[in-house]
Amino acid sequence: MKTINSLSGGKTSSYMAMHTESDYNLFSLVCIDDKSSAPYDKKISQFVNDKLQKYCSDKPEFIATAEDDKTIKVIIDLEQILGKEIVWLRGDSFDVVNKKHGKTVPNMARRYCTTDMKIKPIAEWVYNNIGNTECGDFQPVFSNVGIRYDEDHRAKHGKDRELHTKIVVGKRGTRNKWMNFNWGIANYPLIEQKVHHFQVRKFWESKSIIFPEDSNCVGCFWKDVQQLRKNWDDNHSKMRWFSQQEISSKYNYKSNMTFEEIKTIGLQMDFNFGTGSGCQAGFCTD
Repeated sequence: MKTINSLSGGKTSSYMAMHTESDYNLFSLVCIDDKSSAPYDKKISQFVNDKLQKYCSDKPEFIATAEDDKTIKVIIDLEQILGKEIVWLRGDSFDVVNKKHGKTVPNMARRYCTTDMKIKPIAEWVYNNIGNTECGDFQPVFSNVGIRYDEDHRAKHGKDRELHTKIVVGKRGTRNKWMNFNWGIANYPLIEQKVHHFQVRKFWESKSIIFPEDSNCVGCFWKDVQQLRKNWDDNHSKMRWFSQQEISSKYNYKSNMTFEEIKTIGLQMDFNFGTGSGCQAGFCTD
C-alpha cells in the first residue's frame, strides 16, 4: 500500500512529516476569493498559484487563503527541510462551496468545509495519481494524519478509519461523473509513537520555521470564541470575509454569537491561545 502524509502547516503535522516515512506529502489549501485578504507579497501569490496549478489546473487562479498566510511560508520551508516535494492541492474556493450548499456557512449542523476543501482534493489526487489504473483495481492508501497521543480522542477507530469521499471523475470538459471513492485508511503514527505536545514543541524550538499562532482557517467554527476574537486582531481582513459570508447567509457559524458580536467582546489574556481548530473530521490538525 502507498502511504501519504496529510499536512496542515501546523507544528504537529509538520513534525509527523519530519519523522514519518511516506510515498507522498500532500497539503490542501483552503482558498477564498477575497482580494483584500491576498498575501502582501505578490511573489508569494504567484508561487502559490504555480504550485496549485501543477496539480489543480482545473481550478481558478489563487487569490487568497482562509488560513493564516504564515501557513504558506511553513509549507515552503518544510519542503526545503524535507528535501522532498510537497504536493499542493485545493478544492473550490470557500465562496463557491458556501453557495453550492445553499448560501450557508459551515457550523456544527453543517460540517461540509473539511470534506469539500481538505479531504475531497486529496481523494481526487489519489484517484488521478495512484488509483486510476488500467485494470481498475485500487488498494486504498494509508493516510497519515497528524493527531498526537494526548489528543487521541480525535482519532477514528475500526471501520470509521475507512475514508470514503464523493469525487468527480472523467476528463476535463466532459460531463461530470460522480463516484463514491473508497480511497484510504486513516493512520495515526504519532499516537502509535506516543508523541505528546511537549515533544512537538521542543523539537521545533531549535528550528527556523515560524508557525502561525493559530493553525487552519482563522474563522473555523470549531474554535473557541476567545480564539476567534484574537483572530480579529491578527487576521482582520480574513475575519471580515468570514463575517461577510455569515451576514449574507441565513445561518451562523456559532450557535450563540455572530462573528460581528465576537469582534466586540473583551480579550481574555489568560486564555490558552493557538490550540488549533479541534475539528473532529481529523484532517484539520495542528
